[in-house]
Parts: sequence; structure tokens; C-alpha cells
Amino acid sequence: MKLFDVVAKALACVLLVSLTHPLLGEDWPTYQHDNRRSGVTGEQLGFPLQRIWQTRPVAPKTAWSGPAKWDSYANIVDLKSMRNFDPVFYTTAAQGYAYYGSSSDDAVHCLELETGHEAWVFFTNGPVRLPPTFHQGNLLFGSDDGCVYSIDARSGQQNWKVHTSESRRKVPNNGKLISMWPCRTGVLVQGNIAYCAGSLLPWKSTYLFGLDVGTGTWQGSGQYKRTYEQMTAQGAMFASAEHLYLSQGRQAPLMFDLRTGDLLQTVGSSGSGGVYGLLADDSTFVHGQGQKRGSEGEIRFFSGKTHDQLLSYPLATSIVVSGNRIYVHADRVLRAIVRDEYMQLQAGKTQAQTDLRADKKKKKQLESNASQQDQVAELEQRIQANTEKIKRIDRKVPSCFLWTVNSDCPLSLILAGRTLIAGGQDRVAAYDTQTGRETWTTRVSGRAYGLTASQGCLIVSTDRGQISCFGQ
Repeated sequence: MKLFDVVAKALACVLLVSLTHPLLGEDWPTYQHDNRRSGVTGEQLGFPLQRIWQTRPVAPKTAWSGPAKWDSYANIVDLKSMRNFDPVFYTTAAQGYAYYGSSSDDAVHCLELETGHEAWVFFTNGPVRLPPTFHQGNLLFGSDDGCVYSIDARSGQQNWKVHTSESRRKVPNNGKLISMWPCRTGVLVQGNIAYCAGSLLPWKSTYLFGLDVGTGTWQGSGQYKRTYEQMTAQGAMFASAEHLYLSQGRQAPLMFDLRTGDLLQTVGSSGSGGVYGLLADDSTFVHGQGQKRGSEGEIRFFSGKTHDQLLSYPLATSIVVSGNRIYVHADRVLRAIVRDEYMQLQAGKTQAQTDLRADKKKKKQLESNASQQDQVAELEQRIQANTEKIKRIDRKVPSCFLWTVNSDCPLSLILAGRTLIAGGQDRVAAYDTQTGRETWTTRVSGRAYGLTASQGCLIVSTDRGQISCFGQ
């Protein structure tokens, strides 16, 4: 065969593949794309998108019914939930298929990404609250039945199953019987280890696992089963190269040694709860949502080195950190911020506020003592200096804003290539990262908490149980 004929046939094959298999792009293999839960992908979607398919709505049955009605101590009503980790059927996507776990029918579903056709269903004995993680042709996930599973991604056949506890005790929950140790963290895979936890109530033990991804065992190198008391495991885990972070809902998150499972510290103070967050590329830990006493919800930033709180962003509901940019939705506006300058200013403000509170408290204690008036005068000078410093910082902060636009899509936010995609009530919108200009929008049914961008498609999950796929 001549060289020309060989090249011609090869080009024909490439053209045929490109025509018959248009889904050639990035995977979205785990919750929020990666183990840092960044919500950032290099996938550049081709707007405008059209609806390709959608599933028949089956409402999720969330693990918790919602927030308290009101905070009587702080006099706050319309509270935001601190345990809202499963409001929709979140999806993952890989190699032409989309996957989701269902809290309604207790199963993992596999859909063809091009058509929405259901390829297979794998049933468990309890709700599956977070999407499966795709790893080397397999799916790993946890269930409220107290088991962690590995199944084949193409066939849905089970590879292995591990119980989170030796006890098989069941308790009623949402009209079902579930394990006293449900796996509500999903499964995070890093290297050849699958991390997860079995937990429900703080007065019962929590089991933290590092499992061999191929066999499900915890007896080998880098594998473990650790038992902890007085903690709960709620929502997806986060991982850096060294640390594993676990949310607790109403309590502050915890940080563990990734290699050993040793508990290292609590991140934040009492009340700094929530289940939403991400790890920036420098391991700055961003965590929150929900209600902290005396606030109306906030997202907090913690140092990747000292793990001290750097700042908080009030009223924030969704955030993306990419390079030197922060994109955040708060108080009905979407904003792009120069990260380094903003963080430096806000860290200075946080320190000044801390010093100001301490000096005011000390001044109040000394004011009644006539012999301490010189010290009181010194404190007054420091109070005045810090008050002025905070005002100066507040005047400088707007210079860090690249753009600010009104937005009614506060529920979710991801970055796909050069486009921000935001989910709201009955609507999804796309924004240009350079200008903030809205470039595309579409209607959906319900609150759009779940966004997945993969292989030329945008998958939207709403709290009414509907999953819609948009593409060209």
C-alpha cells in the first residue's frame, strides 16, 4: 500500500470519528470536577447552547429537612441551611457518559451523554446522596445503606463493597431504613487510595477510611480505618497533596493527615459550619455558606499554611477561585476580584478589627481605675488608629474589583474555559470572565444547584429532580 493511501485512510478515520463521536473534551470525573472541588474546567463550551435532552423529574429526598425556622438569640429569620449537601442529583461525566446518584430510588444511574438514554442502573439499599467518582474505568460512591461501592463504569457490575461499620443497625430516616453509619461524604480518590467516612450522629462513632481503590481493603500501606468520637461527616470531602478536609454541617470543618488519617485540627471557630467550599491552588481553604450566629451567611477564607482565618465574605453563596481571580456571588451581585490585592487588604482589615475589639475590651476594664488613665489614653489612641486603618482599607477595596454585575443566579457557580456559568431559580446564565457581560441564558425547572461542564455539554440539575443537558 502506498504511503499516500495510508495517510488518506488515516485522515478518513479521523474525520469519521470526529463526525460520529463529537464528545471529545474534558471529563468531569468527580463532584465539582476535582478533589479541590474547584468547579473549574478547561472545557470551553460553544455558546449558544440548546437543550439536547432532559430527564423526567423525580424529586430528591434530602438527608436533612432544612434549616431551623429562626435564630432567636441573634433574631435572624429565613435562615440558610448549613447541611445542604444533596439538594439535587449532582452529576459527573466521563468518556461519553453522565452519572448520578439518587436519593429517591437509592441507585446510581448511567446516561449516554449524547442522547440521555439510560444505559444501566445500579441499586443499593439506601439513598446515594453524592455523585460517583470516575477513576480508571470504575465508579466509586457511598450510600446511606452504610456501604461504599466500586462498580464498572460501562456495565454497572459490582467490583467490591465495603461496610462502614461492623454493626448493621438501622434507623428510620425520611420513610426509609438507613444505616446508623451512612456514607454521606461521597468517595474521593487520590492516587490509589479511596477516602470516605461513615457517620450520622455526633454521639456515635465516625469511621474514616483510606481504602485500596482496586480491592476496597484498608490493611496496606497508606490505607486505614480510623475511629473518632464527637464528630459528624456531612458532604463532600476536600483534599490537597497532604491534607484531607471534612465538613460537619453545623460544626466547624476538620483537617486530617491524608496519609495516616490522623486528626490534626479544627479549621475555624465554633459556629463556622457549612458544607460548601473549595481548596485554592495554594491550599487556601474556602468554606462556609449557611448561618453563623449573628450573620446572614458567609464564606470564610483560611490560610493554607497556618489555617488561621484570613477573612470572611458576608452574604456569599457561591464562589470560584482561579489563579489570581476570585469570582463570587453575594447579595444579588456577581463580582470579579483581583485575588492577591484583595486578600492582602482584607487580611489587614481582619487584624485591625481583632486588635480593635481587644483594645476596646481592655479600655472598658480600666476606665473605672483612676490610676490607669495613662494606659486608657494609650488605648484610645490605638483604637482611633485602627478605626482609621479600617476606613482606609474599605476605601481601597473597590480598586480590587474588575467588574460587578447584577445577577439573580446565586445558587451555583463554575468556570468553563473563559465563561462563568451560574445557576439560579428556574434559570441558568453564562457570563464573560473579562467583562461580566451575560452572554447566554436558559430556563430550567427549579433551583439549579448542580452544574457540570464536560465534552461540549452543560448538565444542569435542579431541586425538582430534573437533569437537563445543553449542547450544540
